[in-house]
Amino acid sequence: MPLRSFQGLLCLLLGLLPGCQPPANEACVLIQSDFEQFEGWFDPLPGFLNAEQAHSGRYSYRLGNGAEYGSVYRTTLANTRCEGLPRRLRLSAWVYLPSGRIRKTKLVVQVDCHGRRPNIWRALEVSEVVRRYQQWERVQKNIALPADLDPSDELQFYVWHAEANGEPTWVDDLLVEGWQ
Repeated sequence: MPLRSFQGLLCLLLGLLPGCQPPANEACVLIQSDFEQFEGWFDPLPGFLNAEQAHSGRYSYRLGNGAEYGSVYRTTLANTRCEGLPRRLRLSAWVYLPSGRIRKTKLVVQVDCHGRRPNIWRALEVSEVVRRYQQWERVQKNIALPADLDPSDELQFYVWHAEANGEPTWVDDLLVEGWQ
């Protein structure tokens, strides 16, 4: 592995060096969660955290029957370890569905620009990519971003049952990466 890539990997994984930034042509992590880090911080645990199914560890994000929206993860673009603002995103996660009756469930990535420009809203339609049920399936979506984003713009992730009567959906090992 070239030294430049190794240094970028150390920055992403360890964050040991002050001001450490991965090289611009490498992916940087904007959101990453295996949903294990909530135990011990909340009592009771947040409602979206669930131990019924997990791809790794003990917990996953669950959106149940009758719920239209799940909890929202928020961070500003300035809060990432990216060098500059990303121009492309890749959303990847592991999804568990009990059956094909999930209806119109979406994994949503949104950039809230607070009225400065129109918000960016992109969704991965789970039913279009998951073909096997009662097991974990990896899903992924690439997203292009406009050039006029601002560091104060807010990156959000949530699960949306467009039809609130959809079956439960579990998500684990969420990763949103950005590139120049």
